[in-house]
Amino acid sequence: MAKPRSRAAQFRTVLNLLAILGEPVRVVIVQRLSKGPAAAGDLAKQLPVSRTAVVQHLKRLEGAGLVTASTEGRRRLYRLSSEGFAPLARWLEHFA
Repeated sequence: MAKPRSRAAQFRTVLNLLAILGEPVRVVIVQRLSKGPAAAGDLAKQLPVSRTAVVQHLKRLEGAGLVTASTEGRRRLYRLSSEGFAPLARWLEHFA
């Protein structure tokens, strides 16, 4: 049986997620992915940054567990991960 994470560890996770989402371009990416999967090139067309920059932002979001990626044909599609947002959602429930 896994040991429950301490409140301090949970709070550090929330702080990390907030820091990652503190970048405006990442927030726009998250908002766009909330409408459905997209490739980095498609996202870059909607943003004032290069495709390379979008890929770097997606890597940070993926590393934090907020985004998942899958290969479909020659494209790599990115999707939001509801599991990644769960710690943040639980923390925000305290303020509802």
